[in-house]
Amino acid sequence: MPPSARSQVSKGRLTFIIYKLSAGGAQRVLTVLANELCKRGWSLTLLTFDDGSEPPFFKLHPDIQYQPLALMREQGSRWKSFKINILRPLFLRKAIRESNPQAVITFIDLTNILTLIAMLGLKIPVIVSERVHPAFSQMGKHWFLIRKWVYRLSVGLVLQTQDMAGYFSTAMQKKIRVVPNPISVPHNDVTLEAETHGKTLLAIGRLCEQKGFDLLLEAFAPLCDKHPEWVLEIWGEGEQKDFLQARCDELGLQKRVVFPGLAKEPYNILSKASIFVLPSRFEGFPNVLGEAMACGLPVVSFDCPSGPSEMIRDGVDGLLITSENIQALSNALERLMTSPELRESLGEQARNITERFSLDKVVQTWEDLIVEVINEPQI
Repeated sequence: MPPSARSQVSKGRLTFIIYKLSAGGAQRVLTVLANELCKRGWSLTLLTFDDGSEPPFFKLHPDIQYQPLALMREQGSRWKSFKINILRPLFLRKAIRESNPQAVITFIDLTNILTLIAMLGLKIPVIVSERVHPAFSQMGKHWFLIRKWVYRLSVGLVLQTQDMAGYFSTAMQKKIRVVPNPISVPHNDVTLEAETHGKTLLAIGRLCEQKGFDLLLEAFAPLCDKHPEWVLEIWGEGEQKDFLQARCDELGLQKRVVFPGLAKEPYNILSKASIFVLPSRFEGFPNVLGEAMACGLPVVSFDCPSGPSEMIRDGVDGLLITSENIQALSNALERLMTSPELRESLGEQARNITERFSLDKVVQTWEDLIVEVINEPQI
């Protein structure tokens, strides 16, 4: 769009929608984006499907109108589940109309689908955003078919990587915008000099199969006897916590691996580590990988779909290895563990990621798209 296009409309009203403001990458990015747009003069309403009994994990700008709708799927009888699925789009539609937005931005596949259904006939432009590679969505098969149909009703589909864009049909390509997540460092007293000469391996993420921490344990186990001074910290919570702790016991890693819990302030944790590891089976755009690089940490990551290959320049600012290859991961870890010089050089180059994916650039790209769809809804 031409540079003058941003001045064609005044800052207006936006509604953001996500199922819950819990501790997750999508939630963090939505919160950052909403806060920055609010600072730029947009009036924002944020709708969630939960009941608000738990406060947002990430801090919201005080001017954002936060409205939990209590539309989460109920546990219990099939009738309750059926009823909430039927009524959810109706209640969501009502809340959207009351917020009176000029555009709606929605995050995560099922939320995207339900929002598009709820907004049928409203003639309000909707931008949907996928946050994990769509091929690995945990939706049921029928939701895949519904997504294929309803996404055509959106005016824009925001994806984080070119790899994700290739998943969608030719008909959808004209709607796609590739917008990476912003990577920045906090403006506070945290010391962001990673301790590359220390002896701590670090991984952060939800304790679930997707994140591949079981693969990391397998890769770390054969290194323990040769490098007794090194420890592995895995930060996060999730359904695999008991399984992973039991696997540590089986591998004899009880004294070498710790699970400290949720990483509320990731930069504080990252700045105390020596090497960061991303062993995920799949991703969207791994925020924590970018944060680790911004702190000057040497990073090792599987070349999983999608994100790492568009963030790491292998051998320059990190190590990128074949996805789910445990031996290759073990070799890469040992290579870094035994070379303080390599850790320091990779970490120094890694800091440049904040220039490639700066907060200002990413928010400006989003704002340009929002202005465009308000001015010309049928992009």
